[in-house]
Amino acid sequence: MKCPFCGSDRIETGISWGKTGEAKNVGLKYTSGGIFTGVAQVYSDLCLDCKAILKSYIKEDTDKKWKHHPGSLGTK
Repeated sequence: MKCPFCGSDRIETGISWGKTGEAKNVGLKYTSGGIFTGVAQVYSDLCLDCKAILKSYIKEDTDKKWKHHPGSLGTK
């Protein structure tokens, strides 16, 4: 894979998103079983030369009821 911005082939793939201290969940929210909210782990591919995030993605099943409103887990 080459970076579309700078042409570099120094691409680090599959970098997981997270927060310092792993205290909170970061990712795409979905409704799981009615009132429960889940979060899909997000990964990104990063150009090591120009620092552009080339792609962000999840590795799990996408057949979910995705949430479209911002907010913390447990909020509407």
